[in-house]
Amino acid sequence: MDRKLVRSRLELEGIRLPAFALNPVIEVLTQHESVRGFQSTQLPEAALKSILTAARSAPTSSNLQAYSIIVVRDERRKRRISELSGNQAFICDSPVMLVFCADIYRLKYITERQGHSFKADTLEMFLLASVDAALAMQNALVAAESLRLGAVPVGSVRNHPAEMAEELGLPEGVYALVGLSVGYERKGVRRGGKPRLPERITVHEEQYSAAGLDEDLAAYDAEMISRRTYDGRRVSIAGEPESAELDYGWCEHTARRCTRPETIAASSSLRENLREVLERRGFSLR
Repeated sequence: MDRKLVRSRLELEGIRLPAFALNPVIEVLTQHESVRGFQSTQLPEAALKSILTAARSAPTSSNLQAYSIIVVRDERRKRRISELSGNQAFICDSPVMLVFCADIYRLKYITERQGHSFKADTLEMFLLASVDAALAMQNALVAAESLRLGAVPVGSVRNHPAEMAEELGLPEGVYALVGLSVGYERKGVRRGGKPRLPERITVHEEQYSAAGLDEDLAAYDAEMISRRTYDGRRVSIAGEPESAELDYGWCEHTARRCTRPETIAASSSLRENLREVLERRGFSLR
């Protein structure tokens, strides 16, 4: 990794902190950038063990540890995961793909083995397992980046949940929440971390506040437009002329993605039946 190309959010936003408020962990966290290009170099086993141990050290509600991690290195399986996840080439290129799963299979098994009836099939349990898996993924991401590896979370593993479950051999009560491709980054793939919404929009003191929202959104939009962040990524609207003139920034892009559920997954056939699949797989959303 060329450290000269890495700029932290502190630097990007001109945030100056005293020495006692800075350390290597903060540096790694604020330098995050998703990397979508990898070398063919294999990941050392010690590095993978370090990443997995960090993931397993994440907070977990009531110590239920309602998640599982599938480590995928097989080339054929990575190709199949790529196909199910929008044919994203970096999944095949990365030496390892970690799939973080919400897992209540193990909890059901233990409950029944101990002679009790499992009655925790609720929306709360679904959320608990999903949060557990997400926290484990974030720990793994930070661990990988602290080792100067490239990594990118892959939410599109949810595009075809039933097929993904079959490919990974997931039992009832387990679903693939998010993937993480990890490896040595390929030269020239970094474009710089994306600007984040102004702090006042997402950080609130004591109570939620929408004060200054339009002003802050306008400033953020202007920055994203000037960076040409969404060039070639315009979400189409039925009936809209292809040559329609519009300052296309974060607000318009985000609004268009929220006009219908399928635009979040970029296709009308993806994730639209996620609830039904999850319920068939043993999760309750009631």
